[in-house]
Amino acid sequence: MLRRMGLLSILLSGLAIVCAGIGVLTTPFPVLGLIFAFGAPALAVAGVMLGGSAMSKAKRAGQTNETAKIGVILNAIAFVPSLLVALTCGVCNALFSTGNMQVQRDVRFGTSPLGSADGGVRALPPPQRSAKPDPDGTGEPAEDDPGATDPNRPRAEPTPDDRRPQNDQPPPERQAPPPGNTLPPPPLPPGPGK
Repeated sequence: MLRRMGLLSILLSGLAIVCAGIGVLTTPFPVLGLIFAFGAPALAVAGVMLGGSAMSKAKRAGQTNETAKIGVILNAIAFVPSLLVALTCGVCNALFSTGNMQVQRDVRFGTSPLGSADGGVRALPPPQRSAKPDPDGTGEPAEDDPGATDPNRPRAEPTPDDRRPQNDQPPPERQAPPPGNTLPPPPLPPGPGK
């Protein structure tokens, strides 16, 4: 019985190496490559456990079991390339060949010119500036301006209020962002020493 367990352990080490080789060759095939690539290290671990169990039972019985010891060593050696195949070819097979890969012409990865509803940066349009004089800062032309009603008519002479420098004028009102899913900006990180 113990000798059979040792022989089975040696057989599992050979199967692990064969499955690793088949796993490399069958990487492009969706499920088949996955089974062989991940099955190889599983067979090697099973061989180590079987050989170790045979060695333990032989020690309890007061015997030596060299076949089980050889099986454990061969399975430990077979585990390294099997694990490498599983982590390279098996993972590649799992990620790329089993997924539904469809390429579309106009693929956008959650980006848009004005940002997205999930918290992206939303750029505001530039403020609209009035071409007509705005002496009171309300955004509407002066009432006594003859060009206010007819844009083709010549404008009246500017008043002293219209001649003030540009930096004294109040800033134009900004437009509110369009309604929708807008999020407030993220909080600032704490300053130094906090």
